Amino acid sequence: MLALFRAGQIETQAGAERLGLGRTRFYEVYADYLQACVEHRQSTWTPGVSGGDHTPGWPVEVEALLHKRLGSKPPASYSFAASELLRKCQFKADRAQVRRWAMQHHLAHPNPNHRPTAPVRRWQRSRIGELWQLDATPHRWFPKCPQLFPMINMLDDCSRVFTGSRIYQSENLLAYFDLLPVAFLEYGLPLELYVDYHSLFFSHTPEALTQLGRALHFYGVTFRYAPTPQAKGKIERSHFFVSLR
Repeated sequence: MLALFRAGQIETQAGAERLGLGRTRFYEVYADYLQACVEHRQSTWTPGVSGGDHTPGWPVEVEALLHKRLGSKPPASYSFAASELLRKCQFKADRAQVRRWAMQHHLAHPNPNHRPTAPVRRWQRSRIGELWQLDATPHRWFPKCPQLFPMINMLDDCSRVFTGSRIYQSENLLAYFDLLPVAFLEYGLPLELYVDYHSLFFSHTPEALTQLGRALHFYGVTFRYAPTPQAKGKIERSHFFVSLR
């Protein structure tokens, strides 16, 4: 085949297809063949072994962790899975490598993971302490315990620093009275707390405050109510990653 190509009887594309090679590899083999012709040993010349893929396979614990993270519902992102490999297995891989592995093992995301946009856009606060996002998430935190315990989280909307995070037996007034003073003493008082329409925060009586709202009003802290769960995107995303861990 290379002799025919040297004689100009076939084109590059045809020769590469007949040999099952790409254009670059075909020219590499042809250059080696020409060297053999110069040395008058073309009749005994044989092509060398292709470079191929000689990278070792990934460790068993790495693949097990990827199966767990990418096989969850909803599946973790490729970037998060790569960071988990480094954190738990000390195995460095980038997002593209994790994606290729997922495609080979039929764990790739079926569609781009586009989150629905919030119907009301809210700009991020420009100063620390202007707004703290506050939310609670129930989860089975302890193995072999069927009960769901709520974790109450707070983070600063500007810096995204967690100002408070604790697990309680239930989400009630005493839990917030325990969490908030500790956060206030360590990080200072915020201007507003971004909350939902839970009965602990919102009163259906016009101009009325809940017991927690009155306690915060004494210190000049007010509530701002999120129109949708997506509006509190920062704290909601943190709950997603914490529950995966």
